[in-house]
Amino acid sequence: METAGEYAIPEIVGSWFFIIVAVTILVILVNIFSLSLGMTEVSGGLFFIPVVIASYVYPKKGMLFSFLISAIYLSMIYIIMKGSSPDLVNGVFKTIIMVGVAAVVSSLALHMQMSEAKYRSIFNNSEVGTGLIDINTLSIIEVNPRFASILRYPVYEIRDVSFSDLWVDASRRDQFFARLNEESFENFETRFMAKTSDIRWVLLSAGLLPDNHLVCTMVDITEHKQMEVAQRNALKQIEKNIEQFAILGDHIRNPLAVIVGLTCMIQDNIAEKVQFQVREIDRIITKIDTGWIESEKVRTILKKYYAIGADDIMESEAGSGPAPGTTPVIK
Repeated sequence: METAGEYAIPEIVGSWFFIIVAVTILVILVNIFSLSLGMTEVSGGLFFIPVVIASYVYPKKGMLFSFLISAIYLSMIYIIMKGSSPDLVNGVFKTIIMVGVAAVVSSLALHMQMSEAKYRSIFNNSEVGTGLIDINTLSIIEVNPRFASILRYPVYEIRDVSFSDLWVDASRRDQFFARLNEESFENFETRFMAKTSDIRWVLLSAGLLPDNHLVCTMVDITEHKQMEVAQRNALKQIEKNIEQFAILGDHIRNPLAVIVGLTCMIQDNIAEKVQFQVREIDRIITKIDTGWIESEKVRTILKKYYAIGADDIMESEAGSGPAPGTTPVIK
């Protein structure tokens, strides 16, 4: 789908075409009138106006247009002034200057258009959302496709949305503009409301431009935030499982201690076999306790170095007591 910005370029170029044609016709009429009165000094310079405009708007055709205007001007001098040599020489000098001006303007305009096309391509194809905001009205002047797609808007439609209405948290919005008045900044984390009513987490970087404009870049971190939530939930489940394993070890060892005590009263082979199995169960529980300790270390590493569940990080591992149930009941 074409956007409003894509319609603007042909429209502007088309309007300039009619301006160039109208100015050229007007200059030709003025020169016919002036030459018929014998005035050749000033009127010829008026041809520079359409030549400069045409060379700027159509840089690839500026030179051709200047040659055409030069031919028309010299033809007018030859016909109206009846081939006067001084007037023709004066006209030739003017046309040479005119062609030179057209060459310079065309070259500069072509360089500007190429630079604009390059940066426009970077702007439109960037994976970072970029928008231009009017700081007075907070209206969105221009955005690239990525900016619109993050918020689930078409490019042409998001221009009708106020930048202020995109914020989920009014307090964060106030902090954003308060910091913006002091300096440019980056990595401002906040939430925006998408067209689909879902919330998008974004990192904003912003800076003020002349004419009360604000350039704002936006990176979508919604998936990263969702992954953080999933990691925290997984860590909570790990902690819950660790606690259950520790409690389970104690609960199993307590009956085992009773069983060992009872078998000590029985003096036969069955008691020895029972005690052997009890020791085997205790050995398995000890392995579980060892795994519990290793899991606790992994949990601490996740908190400390990967910021997963960082709010609950332990002050120090050194002050931790021994894991419950880690001392075997069978010696």
